[in-house]
Amino acid sequence: MRFLTHGNIENKSLLLIHGMSNTSDLFDPLLPYLKDYYVIVCELDGHSPVEAGTFTTVANAAGKIEQYVKENLDGHLYGLLGFSLGGTIATELIGRRKIEVERTVLDAAFVVKMGFMTYPFKWLFQGSIWCIEKNIRVPKPLVESIMGQGNAGIVDTLYKGVSLKSVGNAALSCYTYDIPESIRDYHNPIVFWHGSNEPYPVKSAKLLKQYLPQLKKRVFKGMGHGQMLHEHTEVYADRLIAFLEE
Repeated sequence: MRFLTHGNIENKSLLLIHGMSNTSDLFDPLLPYLKDYYVIVCELDGHSPVEAGTFTTVANAAGKIEQYVKENLDGHLYGLLGFSLGGTIATELIGRRKIEVERTVLDAAFVVKMGFMTYPFKWLFQGSIWCIEKNIRVPKPLVESIMGQGNAGIVDTLYKGVSLKSVGNAALSCYTYDIPESIRDYHNPIVFWHGSNEPYPVKSAKLLKQYLPQLKKRVFKGMGHGQMLHEHTEVYADRLIAFLEE
């Protein structure tokens, strides 16, 4: 796992965690808007073009991030943002209560069990990544059925070098994820973001609200999974900074 830092370490810290089949590059367009923060971008195991590794579980990833924060930031983060798989990891981080996080953004975190659909969805994602790696076009209707109508462009944000094992492990870990009961002890500000065209994060937000009554939800109208971040970065940054500074 790699940690890429940007800005002055004396500023408020902000840790960003990308989604499945992304790299740290996902957040590059966001960085110019975050110059007033000390930004740490976490690049997950199995998702790095320069470092070997395999993603195993959400819990394992959270453990490595906790170790980094304890060793480099005195166990404290001002802000935490996790997108998709990164949102699930962020949920685990605030739930385990091993580091202090003052403000949390969960962007389309997936915390709902898939049950009998777990393996079909795992195989679907692995098959889609295999097609992308082989430069085989994934049908637009298939992409939009999962990622939201009008969001076929998200394919361009995916990392062709991610291993199918990492994708499979990430999918299984997300789709069988248990929210820690101790997350109820997290009382700091937290917001859940998702696009109005996303079918699954709605359920995640509803479930998390049962554990975190202070959770507020923001829906990006007409957007699919990650679409606000990769197509409307300036607006996304404005929303993020407003939440961090309110």
